[in-house]
Amino acid sequence: MFFLRGCSRRLIAGALFGSVSVAGAADLTAESQIVEDLYDAHFLDRSRGWTVGVFGAVYHTTDGGKSWNLQQTPTIQHLYGVAFTDEKTGLAVGRSGEIVRTADGGATWNRVPSGTEKHLFQVKFASPEIGWIVGDWGVVLHTRDGGNSWQDRSLTEDQIIYSVDFADETHGWMVGEFGSIRYTADGGETWALQNAGTQKTFFGVEAVSSAKAWAVGIDGLVVRTQDAGQTWQIQHGQAEMATFENIGFMELLRNPGLYDVQIEGNAGYIVGDTGNVLVSLDGGETWATEQLPAEWRLSWIRGLSVLPTGWGMVVGAQGLTFEVEGKQMRFSQS
Repeated sequence: MFFLRGCSRRLIAGALFGSVSVAGAADLTAESQIVEDLYDAHFLDRSRGWTVGVFGAVYHTTDGGKSWNLQQTPTIQHLYGVAFTDEKTGLAVGRSGEIVRTADGGATWNRVPSGTEKHLFQVKFASPEIGWIVGDWGVVLHTRDGGNSWQDRSLTEDQIIYSVDFADETHGWMVGEFGSIRYTADGGETWALQNAGTQKTFFGVEAVSSAKAWAVGIDGLVVRTQDAGQTWQIQHGQAEMATFENIGFMELLRNPGLYDVQIEGNAGYIVGDTGNVLVSLDGGETWATEQLPAEWRLSWIRGLSVLPTGWGMVVGAQGLTFEVEGKQMRFSQS
């Protein structure tokens, strides 16, 4: 699922912060209509959304995930990220520099030249026109025309960048392997390397404002800043790397790999290995964790899309899709 180098443990484990109730137990027995591994999702509202996954799979829903329709794409490459700027315009990115774009809500998808064969892991838009893509070997791409064309803004360092997010057109972060966190206050013209006090890989980042952001990654690590990255505080996990011989089985279970984080108002969610979903009801100040039911407990969860209302859709392995809303979790299909 991810491409890692160096100290790169991906552990299937569970973090323990407290308890979160699971609502709609009957719903949890419903099987997804999708069987492919899913890596990302983007919802415009509680009804309309898309999810992407292996072998060029793009699925669209107009009923909040109760049913999904497969959309045809011109690729069989795995798609790792998806973003829509409105109900018509969206992009998906993936392996070997693949970018596909739609201007009609996914009725048709067309390839967009990326100028690279490096794997692309995430696409985010700071506005309908301004967007960013990050990926393997330090690749960074930038658009100012809604994704019709992309310019190379890649790093000089050979470092995988997994995630990028902007609070506005000017302020944003991107994170990746070896504890790398970079911040821009000039719309990506320059990126300043920040020190989070760890060499552990980060997989996800959420920019809430020009000063506040969260990053999540390997071994259950959750860090945040409230001063534009001048300092970072650990909310969960340990900054230090540990050798495999010094880690017991229960320690692995307490510290899953965490892949995505999103916060909207008071509602926040972090997703990761072994069916772990961390939930915050106070805007990321504190987190509680909940595992999925037994039949999904060994499944990894890769991505989520959260609306300003706090409602969200979560996606992962083998077509796993389910809704989150505050402390409640329920599979989309009843």
